[in-house]
Amino acid sequence: MASSVSAGWHTSVAALRRLVEPRASGLPNWLVVTWFPVLVALVGVVLIVLRISGTSSGVNFLTYGTGADPRLVWGSPQQIRGDEWLVQQGWVVSQAQQGFPVINGTFPGGMNSTAVMELPSWDWTALLRPHMWGFLLFGLEVGVAWQWWIPGIGLASAAYLLFVTLVPRRPVTAALVATAVFFSPIIQWWYGPNSIWPVAWAMLAIAGTVWLLRDTRRWVRVSWAVVVGWLAATTAIGLYIPFSIPCVLVFVLFFVGSVLQERPWSRERVAALSRRLLPVVVAGVSAAAVIGLFVATRLDVFQAVGSTVYPGQRSETTGSIFVKDPNAAGFFGAPFGQSFTASSPNLLGANQSESATVILIAVFLTPALAWFAVSTWRRSRRIDWVFITTCLTVIIFLAYLFVPGWDAVAKLLLLDRVPAERLRVGFLALTPLAIALVVREIDSRRSAGWRSALRRNLGPAVACAVLAAALSGYVIYLVRTQDPGLQVVAPLWKVTAVTIVLSSFLFFFRATVTVAAACLLVAALTIGLWINPLYRGLFNLNDTNIGQAVLEINEDDPGTWVGVGENPSMAILMSSGVDAYSGMQPYPSEEMWHDIDPDGSDEKAWNRLAYVRWKFGQGEPESSNPVADQIITTFDACSDFAQEHVSYVLADSPPPSMQCLHILDEEKEGVSDMTIYEVIPSAE
Repeated sequence: MASSVSAGWHTSVAALRRLVEPRASGLPNWLVVTWFPVLVALVGVVLIVLRISGTSSGVNFLTYGTGADPRLVWGSPQQIRGDEWLVQQGWVVSQAQQGFPVINGTFPGGMNSTAVMELPSWDWTALLRPHMWGFLLFGLEVGVAWQWWIPGIGLASAAYLLFVTLVPRRPVTAALVATAVFFSPIIQWWYGPNSIWPVAWAMLAIAGTVWLLRDTRRWVRVSWAVVVGWLAATTAIGLYIPFSIPCVLVFVLFFVGSVLQERPWSRERVAALSRRLLPVVVAGVSAAAVIGLFVATRLDVFQAVGSTVYPGQRSETTGSIFVKDPNAAGFFGAPFGQSFTASSPNLLGANQSESATVILIAVFLTPALAWFAVSTWRRSRRIDWVFITTCLTVIIFLAYLFVPGWDAVAKLLLLDRVPAERLRVGFLALTPLAIALVVREIDSRRSAGWRSALRRNLGPAVACAVLAAALSGYVIYLVRTQDPGLQVVAPLWKVTAVTIVLSSFLFFFRATVTVAAACLLVAALTIGLWINPLYRGLFNLNDTNIGQAVLEINEDDPGTWVGVGENPSMAILMSSGVDAYSGMQPYPSEEMWHDIDPDGSDEKAWNRLAYVRWKFGQGEPESSNPVADQIITTFDACSDFAQEHVSYVLADSPPPSMQCLHILDEEKEGVSDMTIYEVIPSAE
């Protein structure tokens, strides 16, 4: 009986090994390449068909609804994700109301919907925004789910492909690591196309580099080059520089290391290498040309953005991590990341998004990568350039965060455009790469038995685990001494800390690599699983009573609107698509602000990326900034501005005087209480 069970076990193992057997080139076979991306895509398609996404637009239900939100499937919407549910979704609905134009006409003078913001429009740039196709083809509710899951599918697939390209015999481990990348807190708190595509592109470009160098089939190399080049353009026009620069640097240094690994020291080797890399060079030049066309045809927009007071041309300095993250608690604070679902601000930072970090497995594994580089040289007198460039990437990132005084070099690397808290995304892009390099080295060191493997790998395993334990222990000490309440609002912190340390140790033994990846996934899930809700469709403000009233009044007699009060009045006018002086402006409209401030005396207040809101006041409009990204302007219905340019006012509080105003409608819904006024001629 025992012998038959043993024989069956060995037969099963042999069959599995045949399934994952790499090609002669050392690259994974097509079953290994495709099964996980196909599985992820199928899950995504089901969720898209069901119109389920992670949008936090359900925050609006707290204002306009009563009881339980029928659209909420699981979890809770996040107020902090206002850039998603308030700004991005508000303008998407506005685009739908206007027929997805290139120039959104809400602000007087218009706003280019294809630049700065990620919005759907009937424009050639839509070909470069696959996450927007759902809005154009299937409408708002499917479009929201499409926009949510397409970048996520791309991210998980790219992380998986990177891993199996380097370690083709471990598809299950690759799937676990890829899922952990998806649930990383910095992804979940910053979830959006322009935040996700830079990470996904860097990982896919790394995998593509290896395929171009190893695969002899021209169609395979051309296919990889086309996909990598296309997504490079997708990433670039997303224009989120703080996430793009670190991810590009990860890829560039890997690419340099891979080319040097080919030892291109002779003319023959240079020629062969050039032929293999030609498709990606052509793709890169083509992508650069497309990006250049995109910029050239929107140069006025970029000039307007570049000349703003905020954000303008910001420049960061090296060694600035402690400015916003005293004691670096947030940077190393992954074990307590769960706390942000219940407590903010706290020791880790001022809010959830700014303090969202990464499980720093790439940092913890760096001593091992250095160890392997040295041992490779000792063993064969051969330099492993990929080990070296990966370590160099980690060192550059850490130096930018912690070491001041080398700003000139940082500017050459464009790192001065990256705030310290955003640089963390670079460590996420490094995560599957660092793990794959360690696992590939461990798998290549075949030993006679577990004792031999233990002797050979125990040193780097202990070094990495001790580093992980020391940095986790440092944060635990800070929490206990400075903010002990975090231990209560992050009840799974012990699970997170233990699994992070375990994964840092277990990746160094062939028999426990998959267990290590599972530990990493558990750590990621304890932090990231609870962040975004599952929500059916979106909460469309145009379906509210006040939204319907705005649309009906404007349809009967079109005019220009001002929203007075807090964000809801601004958001209603944004979503409605009516002409309005309220909304979130990515850059100022010259026509709009000439109407409001004809002499330009308040230009410093309004020349910025900011929410444009109004409050009742006296006389001509005066603008101020309670915070950098808010413009509060006074409104008097009897002012020359209002009399000449404003037809209607939507307000959430009564005006100090009804002079020059006439009530058209009052709507009470949920906790909202809004009134629509018509601006009437002054008696004077």
